[in-house]
Amino acid sequence: MAEPATPLPHPRLELSLVEARTRFVQLARLAGLTNQTTVVTEDGRPLAAIAPIGAIRPDPERPNPAAAGWIRRIDKLRAEFRRQHVGLEQALEDAWRELDRMSPPGTDKQVDALRTAHADIRRPGPTG
Repeated sequence: MAEPATPLPHPRLELSLVEARTRFVQLARLAGLTNQTTVVTEDGRPLAAIAPIGAIRPDPERPNPAAAGWIRRIDKLRAEFRRQHVGLEQALEDAWRELDRMSPPGTDKQVDALRTAHADIRRPGPTG
């Protein structure tokens, strides 16, 4: 089959919500076969679209500016959580240092049990 010299525009149709509802299967098939996009309207305002899947898949060559904004926000939150995490680790380390000073290993069975239970998350201190 020959290709046209200039690409044909993809057909676009506007239908009311009621009409689109009654013709949904037909419109979905047309979207896949002819790349037709159907804009569904309610009271004359665009409400939704039935579009071919190729029209909504993101192009990997063109970054999505909205996604870039979300990625920046997420990276900012990660940095803030890392900063908070470091602060919490430091506070925990200080608390264990003080506990070790007040109750050296071997002097209190309950504290020794906590030392054993938390050995995997504790940073090795000057004594261990």
